[in-house]
Amino acid sequence: MTEKDLTIEKVANWWDQSREEREQKSFIAWMEHDHIKRHINRRTTGDESLSWFNYVLQKYFKSPVERALSLGCGTGELERVALRAEAVDLFDAYDISTGAIESAKKAAIEAGNLERINYKVTDLNHIQLKRNAYDAAFASMSIHHIQALENVFESVRASLKPSGLFIINEYIGPSRFQLPPVQIRLINDMLEILPQRLRKIIRGGQITSDIKHIHKVDPLTWFDENDPSEAVRSGDIMALLERFFTVLEFKPYGGSLLQFIVEDIVGNFDDNDQEDRAWLEMLEFVENTLEECGVIKSDFALIVSEPKMYPQKPLRHFESQ
Repeated sequence: MTEKDLTIEKVANWWDQSREEREQKSFIAWMEHDHIKRHINRRTTGDESLSWFNYVLQKYFKSPVERALSLGCGTGELERVALRAEAVDLFDAYDISTGAIESAKKAAIEAGNLERINYKVTDLNHIQLKRNAYDAAFASMSIHHIQALENVFESVRASLKPSGLFIINEYIGPSRFQLPPVQIRLINDMLEILPQRLRKIIRGGQITSDIKHIHKVDPLTWFDENDPSEAVRSGDIMALLERFFTVLEFKPYGGSLLQFIVEDIVGNFDDNDQEDRAWLEMLEFVENTLEECGVIKSDFALIVSEPKMYPQKPLRHFESQ
């Protein structure tokens, strides 16, 4: 087995774990906290009760389109929501995880719409798509796991009809989370302000007595040993996306500080507790203000784009190392 094959196998094995297993150490993912979800909704849709995906469906899919593409579909929630909303008739959906695809198929059977979704286990780095085949392409938190961005963006652009849309909800911050010093300093300064009861580290789904004092950047060896795909070229996403697509909407929603501050401790914040909500609101306010002042950039964004019909000279397909 080659080094390249071993890397693909390692990525597939990482994502074959259930979402619950991967996130158990943190009790809850930061984006899944109810207060933070409302904050993200306000920044992306202007309505704390309206998610980014429902916003997109309401604005751009007033009548159903014939066929859509889902990149990094995971367990298939996006496809099921779109079909239930009658926004899309048929889906082609791809993911590297065999376990995720099996779960997606099972859920689609239960929902009664498997015949409308073509699920396939695929390494997105090497995906080749039919030209002029799709009315829309979706990717939610999957593009930052792709090394061969040039190949994927070029293939998606060619696969979209002239009126097609490429819609991504994505981490676009520093590759491998190798944060600049000013960002690390702000994260740790704000972390230190929080009361200790909110900084208790959560492991194995249990709140421990250990206190989080500092955020440390993971060494590059962590990615090699665990998930080689994680944020592999996230810092290149926007520049390359704009080479192949025209951005229609760019909705940044932060995370450059908040994600790392509440990592492993977000489950301590009780959404029903006024003081806990106030602490989260303070963190969100500071992050927003620093973005507006240009001190930091948003690490996450909702992006709606359309294909450039006459891009620059096509790049040779990028081959992952």
